[in-house]
Amino acid sequence: MVNWQDPARVAADYLAFIKLIHVMAGILIWDFVVNLPFDMSVFTKKRKLRWTFMLYLGCRWWPILCITVILVGMDVGHKINCVGWVVSVFTFAYLSFIFASALIVLRITAIWDRNKFAVGLASAAWLASTGSYLQSVARAVFNPQGAFCAVLNTDESKVNILVTVATDITLLGLMLGGLLRWTGERRACGIWRLLYNQGLVWLVVVTLSEVPTAVLIILDLNDPLNLMFQVPELVIMALGAAHIYRVLAEYSSQDIMCTTGADYGRASEQLVFARGVGGDSRLAPALGASSEQTLAVYIMNSRAASGERGGDETTKLVEIVDLIQ
Repeated sequence: MVNWQDPARVAADYLAFIKLIHVMAGILIWDFVVNLPFDMSVFTKKRKLRWTFMLYLGCRWWPILCITVILVGMDVGHKINCVGWVVSVFTFAYLSFIFASALIVLRITAIWDRNKFAVGLASAAWLASTGSYLQSVARAVFNPQGAFCAVLNTDESKVNILVTVATDITLLGLMLGGLLRWTGERRACGIWRLLYNQGLVWLVVVTLSEVPTAVLIILDLNDPLNLMFQVPELVIMALGAAHIYRVLAEYSSQDIMCTTGADYGRASEQLVFARGVGGDSRLAPALGASSEQTLAVYIMNSRAASGERGGDETTKLVEIVDLIQ
């Protein structure tokens, strides 16, 4: 039987934890640099600034600040104020989760066409998760043998970790349910491509990444194992939410056609995603797309002009896109 509280075992687990943090830091920094052109396109006004971009920036910057502070506490090599360090770490970590979850709630709001029940349930889950973060208390002391700040009483994070898992399962169920109820032109690309484009795959990955953390915190073997997968969970959550945001925004830089008829050249039911005139699309000028770099959604339907049901569907789709971008 392994004695998980043995000092040698705890030291080895802390070493593995520190190595894993460095790996996740590399992944986070790589993603940050690779996707920096998207951020700059907004700052340089090539892409329209929307208020949801502030939430997106939170998903980008709070994790960077969090993992930077963690590395300082682990690698500094001399005694520092570990109380201030751990408060900073948990503050930045919780802000990362709050902003990422908020982006996912907005996506669910769009998918459900602002359905009051779905929006209310998603908002309640988000508020419950946020509330669990606010009641969390973190403590740390300097470990002279390893020359790093060691977090204490990590089992006290059990409540907010389990609430986070329950929240993400709820959001996952709402997103899946909302997408499966889509019909007609909205599913013209096929159900699997729809689920991928709308970010469901990323939310599944995020939810699965929380399972190891939840299992270890319930077993409560030792402090480093309780912490082991919390940083990967944070990084995956932040990357996933940011990717979900960019997916829809990036539709403005490409043309995607999903045709329900045999020939999209006819004026039958078609769903056309066309970029703004600023791109090199041949479709956008012909369809009269706006010059703003935003997703323009058109239903090429002969019934729309006569005021039949097709016109209502067009308005609804454009409204959804405007909400999430």
